[in-house]
Amino acid sequence: MKNIIIWGVPRSGKSTLSYMIRQELGHSVIPMDGIKSVYDVVRPDDKISAPEMTDYGEAKLMAKMIIRLIQILSWGNARGEFHVYEGVSFDFDTILSGLPKDKFPVSLDNFIIICMGYTEILPEEKLKEMALYETPKDWNYKMSTETIMAHCITFCNESKFVKETAGRLGLKYFDVSFDRDKIFLEIIRYIKQNIS
Repeated sequence: MKNIIIWGVPRSGKSTLSYMIRQELGHSVIPMDGIKSVYDVVRPDDKISAPEMTDYGEAKLMAKMIIRLIQILSWGNARGEFHVYEGVSFDFDTILSGLPKDKFPVSLDNFIIICMGYTEILPEEKLKEMALYETPKDWNYKMSTETIMAHCITFCNESKFVKETAGRLGLKYFDVSFDRDKIFLEIIRYIKQNIS
């Protein structure tokens, strides 16, 4: 069995996919936005906040915390405890260098890494899609259309960065621009084929 890291832009379906994996495989879900929110309360001067957009400096700092969290939780792997780490604030150059293949109990061989974005959809199309599925739990609930559109433009551009980074580092990238539910099933199949 392996742990899973899901890196994707906002509204790419990270949380939905994580809970599908939990239902299919029994992994515990570790949402990194929750870690960011706690960190924001404990260390407010660092200005890390879950609702705000991630910058590179924040992603590098979060990567160091993620590495430590993975190291601590990986000791449970021997007892059959496995996790899905999902979030947007991952700097994979930092994470991959912090999780070498020969270090017990944490080894990159013990992970499946999934990268998600939507490079094929236009920001205007993403805005319409978001409006269709918006719920009171969503961060963009009750935001103005103009504000959400600005986020959509940013997230479509960040999707290109995620795809390029995945390609550069040899990580598996899935585009969820269209037919997201179908892509999720494809990701679940991919994970099941590589989980042991």
